Amino acid sequence: MKIIIIGAGKVGFSMAQLLSGENHDVVVVEQSPERQQILEETLDVQVVSGSGSSTSVLESAGVHTADMLLAVTEFDELNMVACLLAKKYGVKTTVARVRNPEYLEVKDFSLNNIMGIDLIINPERVTAQEIAEIAKHPEALNVDYYADGKVQLMELELKDDSPLLKKRIKDLKTSVPYNIVSIARKHRMLVPSGDDVLQVGDHIHLMARTADMREVEKLLGFYSRKVENVTILGGGRTGYYLAQILEQNKPAMSIKIIERDITRARQISEKLGHTLVIHGDGSDYQLLEEENIVSSDLFVAVTDDDKINLLCSLIARNLGVRKTVCQVKRTDVMPLAEQIGIDTILSPRLLTAGAILKYMRVGDIISVTLFGEERAEMLELLAQPGATAVNKEIQHIKFPSGSVIGAVVRENQVIIPNGSFIIQPNDRLMVFSLLKSIHKIEQLFLNGSKKH
Repeated sequence: MKIIIIGAGKVGFSMAQLLSGENHDVVVVEQSPERQQILEETLDVQVVSGSGSSTSVLESAGVHTADMLLAVTEFDELNMVACLLAKKYGVKTTVARVRNPEYLEVKDFSLNNIMGIDLIINPERVTAQEIAEIAKHPEALNVDYYADGKVQLMELELKDDSPLLKKRIKDLKTSVPYNIVSIARKHRMLVPSGDDVLQVGDHIHLMARTADMREVEKLLGFYSRKVENVTILGGGRTGYYLAQILEQNKPAMSIKIIERDITRARQISEKLGHTLVIHGDGSDYQLLEEENIVSSDLFVAVTDDDKINLLCSLIARNLGVRKTVCQVKRTDVMPLAEQIGIDTILSPRLLTAGAILKYMRVGDIISVTLFGEERAEMLELLAQPGATAVNKEIQHIKFPSGSVIGAVVRENQVIIPNGSFIIQPNDRLMVFSLLKSIHKIEQLFLNGSKKH
């Protein structure tokens, strides 16, 4: 595919890196000479200098022959205009990063249709939705859904009292079907075999039918607890969206937002229903004590400052909050943040890149999720008639190292497969894979006669 990316900020750079690594023809349009230099020195992409709202710049980037345009600059209006122009030039798929909530809440007409945008992506809303899922499953570090919600993937940490410690994966109880598709151990992502032994601190990615997941968790010694009290540090867009989503929960949660900017605190207080907005500095230990955050089931730090988020999450942890979620925009800080005892670290850039990637794939790949700095992915794809792996038992398929099938959907039925399971044409597969193996996975399940 030929893909034009407008803007080489954090999201644009991540997308260029991922897509060029998969041998797509990537052209990046960027105005900053410094960003251009970084791209040219580190990535195998074509760089065009200029604005994505300029027709001559788009033509220089090859818009006439592009399959897709991603507009991910810091400026909503520029992104929307770039998508509008791209559609006029005949680009099939356009994606715009749009952060201003006013553009997303227009009731009288569809902005997508008017501007020719196939996907409007809002990093703050994507992050808020991810945190809201964690609030539903506080025992989990992360939660994802596949096959229209029928399959659930949950990341869980093995504590020092876990009954799974020192057990081989093949010796675990299996009265309810599930698969452990990966283990994150000391910042490395492993695809486990039956002989792998589970250790303290392992983060396991557990896949099961959504309807069975509670039962699987109990079977493995994980117990969920209800979140009733939530404290959010930061009343910016992410904090506001999160409160908005959580206010819809039944029964109602007790929600507090701590915001240091008095004007912003007043604005969101007027817009939200039953959320209590407190004007104050969340890094003030005394304020957090006075506001009794120790009674919070969940503390979420989503200010624009990574250092404040990390500090306040640690303070909350010290005060005895059950679970802490911390937004970190610099992905190089994430491994350090995990070492200091914060439960869940989220990167808006990785979440946004993952949400965009499903539109980047060939038509038979339905969705994709990115995992941490190892760049592993969970692919949801259709097994095509005539593909190499079709009509074979899983144990007889030559899987590339670092990949595993977690679940299969066949005629609306979810199956957690074992080695003797036979892949049939049009099975919908959930495949966990390290980045190095993704192309080989595609070759196994997508019809070899198709061009990718």
